[in-house]
Amino acid sequence: MTCFREMRFDDLFKINSLVFDAQTEVYSLTFFIKHLLKFSGLTQIAEAPNGRRMGYIFGYLAEHNKEPYTHVASLTVSAEYRRIGLATALMDYFFLKSDLKGASFVNLFMRAGNDAAYRLYCSLGYAHCKTLMDYYADRPEPENAYEMIKYIPRSMEL
Repeated sequence: MTCFREMRFDDLFKINSLVFDAQTEVYSLTFFIKHLLKFSGLTQIAEAPNGRRMGYIFGYLAEHNKEPYTHVASLTVSAEYRRIGLATALMDYFFLKSDLKGASFVNLFMRAGNDAAYRLYCSLGYAHCKTLMDYYADRPEPENAYEMIKYIPRSMEL
């Protein structure tokens, strides 16, 4: 059975097989540590019974025009564990935590050519709101990014 839990510092040294996936953005150890300290509750890791890391989600809380929102910095699932609902579970967790932290919306950037990710995010209610030209410059040819966004419903009485 899969175990979902908050990411810990020691996990950062056990996720290499996830980080080096072609569709996953690679961040520095400093970036991860800074965000683990500052934005607790906005990470989740999926772990197999044998202790292998299956996937994770990593994000942060920010503001735009004094409106709080959360940003998914990275979501990845190991190739052998895809298509069993892990990414959906991780995104649902992040959305719930975002709501509890008072965010107005969740956003993320994704590679325009990643059709599987696009279908996943659309199925979860995210909408393509903007295209960022040549956002990913780490390949021989730069790749565009889609900004995807999902608003968190709030009661009009609040």
